[in-house]
Amino acid sequence: DVQKFILVHLVTKLGTAASDAATSLKLLEKGLRKEDLALAVLIDFPFQILFGYLAARWSKGPRPLRPWMVAMWTRLGWAAVSMALIAKFPRGEEIGTAYFALVVLCTVGSSFSSTVQFVGISAFHTQIADPLIGGTYMTLLNTVSNLGGTWPKFFVLKGIDRLSLAVCHVHSSPSSSDSGPSPLDLVVRSAECVSDHGKAACAALGGECLTERDGYYAVSAVCIALGAALLLWFVGPVARKLQGAFGALPRSLSLSSGIRGGLENRGG
Repeated sequence: DVQKFILVHLVTKLGTAASDAATSLKLLEKGLRKEDLALAVLIDFPFQILFGYLAARWSKGPRPLRPWMVAMWTRLGWAAVSMALIAKFPRGEEIGTAYFALVVLCTVGSSFSSTVQFVGISAFHTQIADPLIGGTYMTLLNTVSNLGGTWPKFFVLKGIDRLSLAVCHVHSSPSSSDSGPSPLDLVVRSAECVSDHGKAACAALGGECLTERDGYYAVSAVCIALGAALLLWFVGPVARKLQGAFGALPRSLSLSSGIRGGLENRGG
């Protein structure tokens, strides 16, 4: 059960990996100002305090992992909303109040789900930690949980770059003739226009990188589908099994203490 619980930590956040790693970057790439994004995060801060308090209350009782699992589903939902938010970004016009309100709503909603998950799983770690090595055990579980949200980001960002297609649009200077100026545009198709090196090379030619296919949507859709499948057929059943084992123990005992005591009795 411990090995499965660690594996749950390592794969649970796959569903929101693309949203966590790339949504803010895509908003900035589309043209959202850093000041506006910082303001959205600032507005979200007081809500995190309230959400943490509520999550701590919800995580009490015989089913401490229930809020954690529900929050994972809502995080997948907000990841899908983030895709729509990026797709509907205003082009060639100023960002209005309505769109900025949607950015704030998406930020607060995603943060709410993330906070509920963090507090819920931390509360469960506290309840199952062996009193003899409680601090070490909790630190190990929290480290594995954080690793589960970190390791997919490298592959997500690489996948977005691989699936993206951009062209370098070079505008040549107009040439004078009897019939007047006739500007000539040169379009260079290159996937390298996605990377920083490719963008720099295009800029050196006096061109502009134009995205024809954004890999963010494909990678995000795959992550959401994979996350939902894992929740249905692996994470959910394992979490319910652990939750049932925890609920069957006396309130004064932790899960790890109960397992250890059972093994000692069996050995005796």
